[in-house]
Amino acid sequence: MREAQPELTASGAKILAVGTGAPFQAEHLMATEYDFECLVDPDRNLYRALGVEHIAFNQWFRISTWRKYLRSRGQAEQGRITGDPLQAPGVAVIDTDGVVLYLHRGITLADYPTVDEVLAAVREIA
Repeated sequence: MREAQPELTASGAKILAVGTGAPFQAEHLMATEYDFECLVDPDRNLYRALGVEHIAFNQWFRISTWRKYLRSRGQAEQGRITGDPLQAPGVAVIDTDGVVLYLHRGITLADYPTVDEVLAAVREIA
């Protein structure tokens, strides 16, 4: 979302990253990588509310899983893995009333929608 931040901000959207890691990682990312808020949800409350599950056991053995993971590692340096390494990723677009208007539930490591998909969802709201 870093590269889409100017357009998202111009449309009135706010980016918020949430992870299961440690607070020091969120602080590091905000200080060095991202110009938006990063929060920590170690109890996975938001993930459960959105129905974003753990990565299925069989996904760990897929070549595409590791290819996506290795590609994403070069984009942000979070440091050592903390939190829940089995947690699948997700991306949500939520309006100001708390209604989820777009939701991508990842099934494997680094399984994110394209930036264009997220921008299209935000444009529909704006």
